[in-house]
Amino acid sequence: MDPLLPFPALPTELVIRILHTAASTSHSSAHSISLVSTWARRVALPYLFSTIVYRSAPSYSSGMSSGSKASPHQRTLESRQWGSLVRSLWIQSSGINNSANECQLLRAFYNVEHVALYSTTLRSLASTIQQYNAERRQRVASGSTAPPPAFTNLHSITLITNTFRYDWHFLLGLTLWDGPPLLQNITHLRIHDMTVSAFCPHNMLPNLTHLAVPFLDLGNDWKQDSSALRLPDGVLEHRALLMLVLTVDTHKWLTNPWYQIARYPGAGSGGPRDAGSPRAMFRTLVQTARQRDERIHVVLAPRLDSGGACVEWAEAARGGASVWEAAAIARAEDSYGAELPETYPKVTHR
Repeated sequence: MDPLLPFPALPTELVIRILHTAASTSHSSAHSISLVSTWARRVALPYLFSTIVYRSAPSYSSGMSSGSKASPHQRTLESRQWGSLVRSLWIQSSGINNSANECQLLRAFYNVEHVALYSTTLRSLASTIQQYNAERRQRVASGSTAPPPAFTNLHSITLITNTFRYDWHFLLGLTLWDGPPLLQNITHLRIHDMTVSAFCPHNMLPNLTHLAVPFLDLGNDWKQDSSALRLPDGVLEHRALLMLVLTVDTHKWLTNPWYQIARYPGAGSGGPRDAGSPRAMFRTLVQTARQRDERIHVVLAPRLDSGGACVEWAEAARGGASVWEAAAIARAEDSYGAELPETYPKVTHR
């Protein structure tokens, strides 16, 4: 062994195993490893590109102004070799000019297993699948090499915005290439916002096993009575459902007075701060939900220090605890929610 070397030479197999472990546990590590060499880049790429977050700026000012050029977000997305490596995609675009860009993104990342999007983007998803299948049929008929089937691995959808029945109309009856209808493949659904619409498409998803909805948007006045716990209509009768997660936005739970006043109409002159302990009331909610049905779980999400829903989603997609795993942990830990304060913070009104 050369005494000038700090470490003895390691077998190549062990080096590759170390790089795989490092790349799988840290996105920044995967990026660093990808810069080392060509062979190290091949090790890191599946971890580096497994999760993609696309968040565009509004394009109304350019797209709707007279004679203006199209939004820069409408630029053509070049096909890349690593597109098939993407397993989780957060696509958050806004503005009427972005539908074409949405289709390009979805087409490039056809192998996704989990997609988070605006409910209006479901139309782009349907259009992308239809076009992809049509082109594949043409290539098969002409004897050309056909691309692999698209979206056959998609089983989980996260809706960033409110959804309406009309948004799902485009997916009804949409069949994957040589496979079942797309909606039969969806087993996991999370809805982040139900403030405007309480519609939940669980009856369109026959194999849905996991559903997460925002508890505070459901207009609950449960008052420690499990029978008054408001849920999406008919959800507990869904034959395949294994887990219903009620997500509680920690910031709203602690600081939004309208949620607290609605829940505690008998609060004193101090308003929501007289309603009791947010920690104790959260534990009561957990117990009430469990009394209603063993499949109902309650979790704090997003948490105050998480950086928001998108950050939580990306961390989970890159190996962190998913909302489903967090729900199972919360059920197993009697102390879950202990970090909530005993009293409601003072709310400043403007």
